[in-house]
Amino acid sequence: MHLRKLSTSIVCILVCTSATAQDSQAGSIDLGGFELIPALTATLSHNDNVTRSSTDEQSSYTSVISPEVILLNNFGTNTLQFGYRLSRGDYFSSDADDYTDHFLSASLEYEINSKNRFETGFYFEDGHDERGTVFSIGRGESLSSPDQFKQNEFDFVYTYGSLNATARFDVSLNRLALDYDINTPEYLVRDRVLVDFGGAFYYRIGSATDLVINLNHTDINYDFDADPAVPLDSRSKTILIGAEWEATAATSGYAKIGYQRKEFDAPDRSDFSGARWAVGVEWQPIERAVIGVSSNADTRETNGEGNFIRSKDATLSWDHQWLERISTRASVSVGSDTYEGEVDPRKDDIQRLKFSATYQFRRWLSFQAAYQFDERDSNREIIDYNRNLFSISTRVTL
Repeated sequence: MHLRKLSTSIVCILVCTSATAQDSQAGSIDLGGFELIPALTATLSHNDNVTRSSTDEQSSYTSVISPEVILLNNFGTNTLQFGYRLSRGDYFSSDADDYTDHFLSASLEYEINSKNRFETGFYFEDGHDERGTVFSIGRGESLSSPDQFKQNEFDFVYTYGSLNATARFDVSLNRLALDYDINTPEYLVRDRVLVDFGGAFYYRIGSATDLVINLNHTDINYDFDADPAVPLDSRSKTILIGAEWEATAATSGYAKIGYQRKEFDAPDRSDFSGARWAVGVEWQPIERAVIGVSSNADTRETNGEGNFIRSKDATLSWDHQWLERISTRASVSVGSDTYEGEVDPRKDDIQRLKFSATYQFRRWLSFQAAYQFDERDSNREIIDYNRNLFSISTRVTL
């Protein structure tokens, strides 16, 4: 059975069409007003630790087939887009990890006039958490199937001020709702709604540089409380000050630092105040190479331990176009997750190394080989793990 799956997937990798709707050279079908952009991605990989276990490592080949369609309408300076993507994953040595995910999206970018414009979108995911991730960290092998959930997100940004004006500002609203499929107390405590209201002020201080001030207020409300006396409902307030710039001395990016405060409704849960930052810089030392550096410090909702997760990470990447059709990307990431709210808080140190090489065989056909190494070191030894992931994939566009 496993050999049959493997041989079938290898054939599919070599001859299936695959596509990415975001490819700038992708072909399309004219439907009169709309363009239809079909896509299919096929990937074969080998994972030597499917459930990210510290004691019971299980390896498996995996095939992922992901067809996608985009409906795109560009009218004037405006863009209307609808999309659907399916992702089907089959594990040859671990049927319990098989999954089928669905993704839907709709977005609109509309310019009212030179000083007023907005962007809005709706995104829906019928997805899953891999065993050994999120709520099953350290016990993935105990699950009989991945945790499945439905998530929907609404996003709206209004901008006042022309793009070349000395000053402009954004007003934004985002709502994200997460609902796990199983209706038991263990799963109901995960369901939540996050509503974020924010604003950003931009002031031109150079030919391609803006001073930026970001303000955000986020309400987090859980649908179910395991202990009604100490709910996880909270409010988060953030201010960031920094700069954004484009193509200045061969660099572009942003750098912001600020302050964040998280307040819980339950008096028995400790509030948090601390530094918050977001940095992302790209440097092009030569024409065909781009070096990227990014770093973030933020808070995330708990996945079953502590009141919340204090997260910090940094990534260094290198993209190189060696020849017209051959390119590579390498990156190394390090991070830490601290589970705040306990006498002896859990702390995870996370490392990730990634490398990929892409061959653009034709405008409509490309191949990629990739390798990824993940490692987690924690003061809870039961959740330590490392894994190696090798993959080959192909993409085809019209």
